[in-house]
Amino acid sequence: MARDTHKRPGLIKRYLPITAWLPAYEKKWLAGDIVAALTVWALLVPEALAYAGIAGVPVQYGLYAAPFALLAYAVFGSSRHMVFGPSAEGAAVSAAAVAPLVAGGDSDRYLALTITLALMVGVIMIVLGLVRMGFIAKFFAAPVLDGFIVGAAIFIAVGQLGKVFGIAAEGDNTFSKFADVFRQAGSWSWTTIAVGGGCLLLLFLLHRLVPKLPAALTIMVLAIILSSALKFTDHGISIVGEVPSGLPGWSLSGVGLSDIWSLVPGALGLVVLCFAESLATAKVYATKYGYRLDPNLEMMSYGMANVGAGLFQGFAVTGSVSKTAANDAAGGKTELAMVFCSILTLLTILFLAGLFKYLPEATLAAVVIHAVARLIRFKELRRLYRVRKTDFALAFSAFLGVLIFGLLEGILIGVLLSLVLFIQRASSPHWVVLGVDESGTRYGALKEHPDYRPIDPALIVFRFDAPLIFSNADEFSDTIMRLVDEADPQPRAVIVDGEDIFDIDTTAADKLIELSGGLAKKGIVLLLARVHVPTLETMRREGVVDAVGEENVFPTVDDAVRAYRERSS
Repeated sequence: MARDTHKRPGLIKRYLPITAWLPAYEKKWLAGDIVAALTVWALLVPEALAYAGIAGVPVQYGLYAAPFALLAYAVFGSSRHMVFGPSAEGAAVSAAAVAPLVAGGDSDRYLALTITLALMVGVIMIVLGLVRMGFIAKFFAAPVLDGFIVGAAIFIAVGQLGKVFGIAAEGDNTFSKFADVFRQAGSWSWTTIAVGGGCLLLLFLLHRLVPKLPAALTIMVLAIILSSALKFTDHGISIVGEVPSGLPGWSLSGVGLSDIWSLVPGALGLVVLCFAESLATAKVYATKYGYRLDPNLEMMSYGMANVGAGLFQGFAVTGSVSKTAANDAAGGKTELAMVFCSILTLLTILFLAGLFKYLPEATLAAVVIHAVARLIRFKELRRLYRVRKTDFALAFSAFLGVLIFGLLEGILIGVLLSLVLFIQRASSPHWVVLGVDESGTRYGALKEHPDYRPIDPALIVFRFDAPLIFSNADEFSDTIMRLVDEADPQPRAVIVDGEDIFDIDTTAADKLIELSGGLAKKGIVLLLARVHVPTLETMRREGVVDAVGEENVFPTVDDAVRAYRERSS
C-alpha cells in the first residue's frame, strides 16, 4: 500500500487527511479493514464499559466516549493504524481531576465536570496544534513515560481490587489502598471473589491459549448469562444494573467558570499524557509501514477526538496501545477500519446497551486488571537500569511518584523530571579534544581513539557537541580555560571545531567574545573551524567574528591547523 509522502499536501489535504486517503482507497483493503474493525470493536466494548468505572461514571458513558472519538481521529489523524478511544490511564486521570471538586456524591455534577474536562482537553490540544506546539513531545523523556505508565497500571489495578473482593478499599495512595484490602479480610465477599477471580483467571488463560479470541467480550457475555440465570444479586454480587439504550441526552448544567479554572491542571495533565503516549504509539506504526506523521496535526486530531468524545457525553480519550496493535494484527490497512468500528460502537449504544444490565461489577474489574497488566513492563525498567542508570532513576522516580502521590502528581513529576533532564544535558553536553591518526590526515577524539596522538603539543582542538546557548555557555568557556591551564606546555592556540554548534544565542556570543579576550591575555589565539553558515552569520551580527578576527575563521579543522603551523614556523 503506497502513498506519496514526499509532496507537500495542500491546505485541505493537510488538515483533513481523509480527503487524501479516501479517494485513493483500494477495494482490496476492504476485507482487512472490516476484520480489523470487528476485532477492535470486540476489545473496545468490554474495555470501554470497564474504564467508565475507573472514570467514576455509569458504564454507558464508556461507550459514549468511543464513536465520535474514533470517527474524529479517522477524519483528522495522520496515522493509518491508531485506535483512539477510552483508556485506563485517561479514565484514571479524569477521575483524579474531577473527584476532588465534587462533594457529597453529586453524580450529576460529577458527570458534567467529566464531560467538561474532555472538551477542555480537546480545545487545548486543537489550539496547541494550530500554533504548532507539537514539538513539546520531545521534552517528555521516554524513560519518564515508561515509569509513569508502569506506575499508572499498578495504581489502576490496585484501585479495582475492592470490586474483586466485594469491599470498598480506601487509602491515601496505592500502598495504603492495597494494605486496606487485606485489613478488611473479614469483610470479603467470597462469592464476589469467585466471580472476579474466575473471570480474571479465564482472561489470562484465553489470552495465552486462544490469543485470537476476543477474551474480554467472551468473558463478559458468559458472566451476563450466568448472572441472569443464577441471580447473582441474591448472592451478594453487585451488578451494573439498568443501562439505557439509545443516544445520550446533552447536559452540562451547573458548570461555571470557577469549575473550568479548577479543571485546568487536570486538563493539562491529560494533554501531556494523551500526546506523549499517543504519539509514541503512532510513531511505531508509521516507522513500521514507512509513512510520515505530522506532530502538530496529530495534536489537533487528538484534540478533535476528545471534543468528539465530550460532545457525545463521554470522558477524555487517548490513543490505545493494545487496540492499535490488535488493529494492525487483524489486517487493518487504513483509517476506514476506525470508521467501521465507530459505526459498530454506535449500533451497540442504540440496540445492545440494555443487555449489560446483569454484568457483574467484579467482571468489569477483572477486565480492567487484565488490560492494564499488559502495561506493567518491568522488563523495560530493568533494561534502563542495565543500559543507563540516569534514565532508570528518572523512570523509577515517575513510577514511585504515581504510587505515592497519585496520577496527576505523577504526571507533574514526569514533566519536571523531563525538563530537569533536558536542562542538565543541555548545560553539560558532550565535548572532546581532537587528535590525529598516524597518517596525520584523520581527526578524532583522543579519549575514543587510544592510537591517536595530539596534533601539536602547543595546540588544543576542541569540539563541542551541542548548540551554544545560555545554559551551557559557561560550561563551554570554563572547560576550554581549564584545558588551557592544565596543558603543559601552555598552548599557543585553541581551535574550536564548530561542526556540532548548529546555533548560538546572544548570551553564548558574549561569552565567546569574553573567552577570546581571556585567551588573548595569555598570548593564546582562538580559531574557529567548520562553523555552519547560519551560526557564523549570527556570530558576525553579535560581534564574535570581529573579536576573534576574520582571519581566524576557517572552513575546516585541517585549514585551521595548517594556518596555525604556518604562523608558528
